[in-house]
Amino acid sequence: MFAVTCVLLAALGHVVMSGAGLPWWAIPMGFGWIGGTAWIVADRERGVPFVVLSTLVAQGALHLVFSLAQSMAVPHAMHTGHQMTGTSSFGMLGAHLLAALLCGLWLAYGERAAFAVLRSVARLILVPLRPFTRPQITTHRPRIRPAHSPTPYDDLLLAHAITSRGPPSGIAAF
Repeated sequence: MFAVTCVLLAALGHVVMSGAGLPWWAIPMGFGWIGGTAWIVADRERGVPFVVLSTLVAQGALHLVFSLAQSMAVPHAMHTGHQMTGTSSFGMLGAHLLAALLCGLWLAYGERAAFAVLRSVARLILVPLRPFTRPQITTHRPRIRPAHSPTPYDDLLLAHAITSRGPPSGIAAF
């Protein structure tokens, strides 16, 4: 779902900023590349810097793929992101950077929330099963007593620490 959203967002921005359409095969190709890469790195939780940097690289690759696809579809147009002049090239760069930043932050915090939910569900399921997974036979572990034996002076040293808290011993009121 994330790959579809990011590729469609990049394609829409690319078409709007360049003024030329994309061939039909460019979007499925971009989705296959982004989706496959996301599937490979989805084995564990990643941090915010890794995710944002990955989306910056992905947006750069999508920009190249879409630019090449547009130039192959219309060979005489000579359209690439680097051959554009003036405001449109800076606008294209800004659009890709903004899309990468927004998608990266969205993915990073969504990933953090998804892994928190998965950990909670795992605890909910696995905690009741814990008594069944522990070994039932326990080994006997003898208690080791300290070598220190109490002396008669130990009782005298703690005599001041005795407190008599609690209810009064007699009748408090008539």
